[in-house]
Amino acid sequence: MENRRLIDDGDYIDDTIDVEVRDPALSRSTSQKEKESVKSIPYYRLYRYADCLDVFMIILGTITSIVHGTGLPLLNIFFGTITNSLTEYGKFQTCHFNYTMCINMGLYNGTETQFDKDAAKAEDLEGNAVASIVYLAYIGAGVFVCASLQVGTFCFQASRQTNKLRVEYVRSVLRQDIGYHDLNSSGEINSRLSDDIKKIYDGMADKLSISIQNLAMIGAGTTIAFLHSWKLSLATLAVAPLIVIWTALVFRLTVKYTAKELDAYAGAGSVAEETISAIRTVVAFGIQEECQERYSSKLKEAKVMGIKKGFVTGLSLGFLYFSMFSMYAISFWYGIVLILDPNEDLNAGDMVVVFFNILMAAFALGTIGSNMEYFSSAKAAAYKVFEVVDRVPPIDIFSSEGLKPDIKDGEITFKNVRFCYPSRPEVEVLKGISFTVEKGQTVALVGQSGCGKSTCVSLIQRFYDVALGSVEIEGVNVRRINVKWLRDKIGVVAQEPVLFNTTIAENIRWGREGVTQAEIIRAARQANALDFINSLPKRFDTLVGESGGQMSGGQKQRIAIARAIVRDPKVMLLDEATSALDTESESIVQVALDKAAAGRTTIVIAHRLATIRNADKIVVFDGGEIVEVGTHGELMQIDEGVYANLINMQTVNTDKNAISPIPEDGAHRTLHTQVSVKSARKLRRRMSSMSSASSHPDHDVYEDGETEIEEEEEEDLPDASIKRMLILNRPEWCYIIFGCFFAFIAGSIDALCSLIFPQVFTIFTIGGKEKQLHQAMIYAMMFLGLGGLALLSYTTEGGLFSKSGMELTTRLRKIAFKTMLRQDISYFDDHRHSTGALATRLATDASRVQGCTGIRLGSILKNLSALGVSIGIGFAFGWKLTLVSLAFIPFVIVGGFLEMSLLVGEGEKEKQAFEDAGRIVSEATQNIRTVASLTKEETICLLYKQRLKVPARNANKKALITGLGYGFAQCVFYFGYAGILRYGVFLVGKNEMEFENVFRVLFAIIFGAMSAGQNSSFAPDYAEGKVSAKRMFKLFDSVPSIDIYDENGHEPHNCKGNIEFRSVQFTYPTRPDLLVLKGCDFQVPSGCTLALVGQSGCGKSTCIQLIERFYDAVEGEVTQDACDVKNLRVTWLRQQIGIVSQEPVLFDMTIKENILFGDRTRSYTDDEVKTAAVNANIHDFITSLPEGYETKVGAKGGQLSGGQKQRIAIARALLRKPTILLLDEATSALDTESEKIVQDALDKAREGRTCIIVAHRLSTVKNADIIAVVDNGQIVETGTHEALIKRRGAYYSLVNAQLTHKEEE
Repeated sequence: MENRRLIDDGDYIDDTIDVEVRDPALSRSTSQKEKESVKSIPYYRLYRYADCLDVFMIILGTITSIVHGTGLPLLNIFFGTITNSLTEYGKFQTCHFNYTMCINMGLYNGTETQFDKDAAKAEDLEGNAVASIVYLAYIGAGVFVCASLQVGTFCFQASRQTNKLRVEYVRSVLRQDIGYHDLNSSGEINSRLSDDIKKIYDGMADKLSISIQNLAMIGAGTTIAFLHSWKLSLATLAVAPLIVIWTALVFRLTVKYTAKELDAYAGAGSVAEETISAIRTVVAFGIQEECQERYSSKLKEAKVMGIKKGFVTGLSLGFLYFSMFSMYAISFWYGIVLILDPNEDLNAGDMVVVFFNILMAAFALGTIGSNMEYFSSAKAAAYKVFEVVDRVPPIDIFSSEGLKPDIKDGEITFKNVRFCYPSRPEVEVLKGISFTVEKGQTVALVGQSGCGKSTCVSLIQRFYDVALGSVEIEGVNVRRINVKWLRDKIGVVAQEPVLFNTTIAENIRWGREGVTQAEIIRAARQANALDFINSLPKRFDTLVGESGGQMSGGQKQRIAIARAIVRDPKVMLLDEATSALDTESESIVQVALDKAAAGRTTIVIAHRLATIRNADKIVVFDGGEIVEVGTHGELMQIDEGVYANLINMQTVNTDKNAISPIPEDGAHRTLHTQVSVKSARKLRRRMSSMSSASSHPDHDVYEDGETEIEEEEEEDLPDASIKRMLILNRPEWCYIIFGCFFAFIAGSIDALCSLIFPQVFTIFTIGGKEKQLHQAMIYAMMFLGLGGLALLSYTTEGGLFSKSGMELTTRLRKIAFKTMLRQDISYFDDHRHSTGALATRLATDASRVQGCTGIRLGSILKNLSALGVSIGIGFAFGWKLTLVSLAFIPFVIVGGFLEMSLLVGEGEKEKQAFEDAGRIVSEATQNIRTVASLTKEETICLLYKQRLKVPARNANKKALITGLGYGFAQCVFYFGYAGILRYGVFLVGKNEMEFENVFRVLFAIIFGAMSAGQNSSFAPDYAEGKVSAKRMFKLFDSVPSIDIYDENGHEPHNCKGNIEFRSVQFTYPTRPDLLVLKGCDFQVPSGCTLALVGQSGCGKSTCIQLIERFYDAVEGEVTQDACDVKNLRVTWLRQQIGIVSQEPVLFDMTIKENILFGDRTRSYTDDEVKTAAVNANIHDFITSLPEGYETKVGAKGGQLSGGQKQRIAIARALLRKPTILLLDEATSALDTESEKIVQDALDKAREGRTCIIVAHRLSTVKNADIIAVVDNGQIVETGTHEALIKRRGAYYSLVNAQLTHKEEE
């Protein structure tokens, strides 16, 4: 019901079909869908695009994954053999290989003959161990080959298949009918292209190969373990389920907290983006603090979730270590019990084999559990993507079916047409309409917004199919005509023409395949665009920017007309083609449109009815029905007719000073329409509207398209000292100090384990079973104690650093956002400070700075302790072996780093590359109606395929490099073991080292180095963090010249509202070479209304911005009550001013909250808010809504029509009861009915106030006390409407351009 009210009150039905559907009912259905179970496809269907090469890669990758998976269990067998050899050697060495001593010490209980055999075998240590060590090296080499192949092949085939899927998905999206796009936003569609396909890739690539590897490891490991000792295997497995369950649980918790954290940050980012994109409104109303509070409130939840996530991460690592050491304790204690049992055939080597294989199997199972999330996500993402790929639209642009008639006349007939939009099936838009457009006729469709005019245009192009009735061209139902053939015969020019981010020539060429340069020039000449194009340095090769953003409205429109003309269409559809243009641009474009329509069947839709009076037929719509049909003269004769009433609303009442058209001999009195390029440069009124900024930042293109090539200057960043970065974290120093302490302990855990682990084997050198069992229990308890210490240290460290890091991030975001809002408007005009760039900086820089503060210290200490304690232990127990081992440390660290980096994921750069390639698709889906009208779907597909080649090639290369990196990370462990053990055996054999010390050095160095490498991979990038800190500091240190926080400045007791410009000269900071105001002089007495009129770019809106003190004049003065505004306190000055702009900015809050933003200096009652709404003619509409003043307006006020938004903006301005009211094009974009309502509100608002109006529609300013004509930055005329008409100067020319002779009755 709420949605219906919005539709009935404003221009919703027709105009919203070009944008995202904002139907609350649809939103509700979306939320219901989210609550439903996630749909997915069978896993095997992910491989639907696999060809023979892909299948070969999968088979090869699977085989190598299985072989690799058996590598570690095999290593454990040989390591067990080496362990047994060293242990036996150590046992006999204790009794000096003497039978009597061994018997007396209780180390041997066999015969002397048997002893001699056993001792001789044990004494040949190198003979026993070297063969096994060589096998370790062989296994390492095999692992390198297999690991490289398994990851390389799986990544390669996944990359190839997802690239095919990208192309198919894009083709399917562009194939879909407009009804589909109404129900699915372009943002969602493009998200599928980037995020969902990335999820599919993750589910098919290295994660799968590693899971197969781990399955093989589980199978081989458990089999080997049970073959060696099923009893010990079962005992060791007692802890394994805990590891698996805990790993899966932690993964889910981490995903949950990460999702909530990202959602909260997304909310904060949305507030930041909304605020920065509306910075002029924020600054004008002084609501910076309110925006900061909104932003901060969103950050609170993110901070809490981030701290919880950090704590859970620390707890998970701690529990993992605790479980592992518990397994150590159980396994070694029970293993020694079994070894000492004479009924059990088990030795120390067997115990090591069982223990390590069960341990590896448990961790492998945990890894598979965590990877299941990737497979589930891939299946769910594929369901959504394949659903689009497999969808055959009811109106198929790629279909070859349908008639291809030779359309000669272009006669169009509507027969009893009824229609509802797919997005709003409950609202009937057309209710049985019938009309005919005969060959060569120009038929105008008129009526208020939402009555069904634009719907007719959509139905002619067959964007939709009618529910009942038919639309026919030359007697053939459009449903029977081939869709592409039909649209190729139609030319369309819309209210907001869409140009694509390429050259002018390419944009025109998009009108028709195979068009020649001569035809492009001829079309540009017919569209009145050739002169301005030739005045550009690069002419037809000038880039127009994203969405044509570097062109003025008139220039874009003329290029769009040229594009339509070059199609040589039989039917021309002109939908509000001049409504948003200023007088001069409208005049030029209208001439071009008249030329384009000549000789063609033409349908025109216009709000400005003066442009369609000469139409052959005018069809008047009201509420989806045709109420009047006839010529202008015929319709004007109908008493109280709808058309006559619409005309009367728009007619300028010139009283007795009615003017006639300018005779030819008076043409010299008109304003110049042809000017030099230099003076024709149009300055945008809203310089900070970054949404239209070019995606090529190194091209600064003026509004007339002139291109200035500038090299992208590097940002001059101050140095960021470590001290200053640490000072930022000062409030959390207590957390950081204790975090560093526990980080040091956590880092040394693996090294400390190496002290206990070898001691287990010394048990066999102790005589007496009771002593051995007692010693085994002590070591088991020590393992448990070490596990408890690991649990405590990792959990505490994770929680403390998470707390300090999130506090710092939140603090930096708040300070950065506050500092951004402190800057003056010129800061936001800089192309480096676009909305997207600043929002991204807020999101990323604050997080990266963590990498330079407490977390960085903790990471350094953890690595130092891991390596330092390990090396210290190594030198203490075997300096020679340690020196040799140090040669392996760099390789082990790099290997650990590579492995964790690959597991964590290195896909951001790759993802960004694909997103860059997908910009053409993003642009196309956002402007799908233009693409559909031009039938350029296939062209977009080819362009995307072409742009995909480079990132696809790079992704394939990356797959192979990733494989090699993974192979290196895996094999270095084997070679390290082999090298250290070989030299260790040599030293033991030479009696230069005790056998247990070999294990101490081995485990200390290997485990310590691996721990350091893995910790390093988790450490934030210090270099990126420092650059981010530099950017932050530069922002924090920047003090704007117009500072809202500056308490200096005069603050008068009252404001009378006298405004005066004295010889004001001004240039925009971003274009200092272009003088916009050139000695501008005018005066507005208190309580009077001044209207500034003139063509676009002449300096009208610049005057408004100088009054608001968005900028300061270069020369001259802008005064308020005879005081230079530079000497007034900024906040006080702006508090005296209310402003209503052409495109009013509302925030994603309730209607009441938006109105209250008008004045935050004090609290307002509901009655005061109501009074402001009544004065703005909006109260009745608000109370008609189910939630009244608590109704959410949506993002940018998207749930409201233009007129409704404008009146709420007026209420907001009136709430503060300003002395000065600035109205900048407040009604120019509205339809007739909405304009009348809003104009009444504005007339009320002006009463008793100093008011300055900027308007293109001169009918809205004729009652102003003073009218000032601005031309080329100077005031050329001032006076009342009547006086200026009599003078027959510049103002007279402007008015005359907007009037048409009344037809004689």
